Amino acid sequence: MKKTVLSSTLLLLLLTGCGGNPATDAEPAGPTPDPRETASEQAAAPSEAPSVEGLTDASSGTFSFLIDEATGEVVIPAQAPEDVEALRSQLGQDAVTYASVTVQNPDGAMPLDLDTVTVATPEGQDLQFRPASTVISEWGAAANGGEPSPEVVGVLEQYSGGALPGETTELLMIGAFPEVPDAVSTVTVQPSGGGEPVEATARPES
Repeated sequence: MKKTVLSSTLLLLLLTGCGGNPATDAEPAGPTPDPRETASEQAAAPSEAPSVEGLTDASSGTFSFLIDEATGEVVIPAQAPEDVEALRSQLGQDAVTYASVTVQNPDGAMPLDLDTVTVATPEGQDLQFRPASTVISEWGAAANGGEPSPEVVGVLEQYSGGALPGETTELLMIGAFPEVPDAVSTVTVQPSGGGEPVEATARPES
């Protein structure tokens, strides 16, 4: 009788050991990720860095250039100066776009004036920014029957002149169009005096 009880107890222990305790068993590990799928997902993730091809997907772009010894940066579009905008509205002129050009002209260099900054689009359209002094003078003349307008004198003085040697100068340029296109292919800076035009290079953070 004792032999029979021992055998039954042993059988019960063996069965319990083989089954395990479901409350304490570790959950099976999930499938191992496929390295090829992980790499593919990472490659497909879109980059947040703006395009260096001008102003694509960017509200403003910065373009660098070198003319002789002077270095410069063009910001397109630039913030509208309040005094110029107020004058434009007062004289009844259409909406415009602004470009800011910062020039570092070293000692001993020649003064630098700009004729135009030209923005070219992938569709082949050329949009020109001209010096603020030129455009403001035209606004005044148009509002005053072709004669110089007294309203523009104070504003005109602030935006006249070029980049002098030994100074860092900010020049304002005005484009007779309401906004910059969504994409810009090239930006070209034309110095005054018949110099060769220079293509500005888009900075990576633009």
